Amino acid sequence: MRNIFELTKREQRTVIVIVTLLVVIAFAKHAWQTKSQTPVKTSTPEATAPPHHEAEQSSDDSRD
Repeated sequence: MRNIFELTKREQRTVIVIVTLLVVIAFAKHAWQTKSQTPVKTSTPEATAPPHHEAEQSSDDSRD
């Protein structure tokens, strides 16, 4: 019985071409999907700050 890893040069090239095509297709699909998504606005850290933080700052200012 023939070992699965004993491939001729032609068979090795065929396997390399198939694997390369699969990687290129997967990368292109990923790039296309990320490009087609709408950008999400994530630059709002001030809006997520707890309200008690602002109250502490205003009470500290009134002590001066």
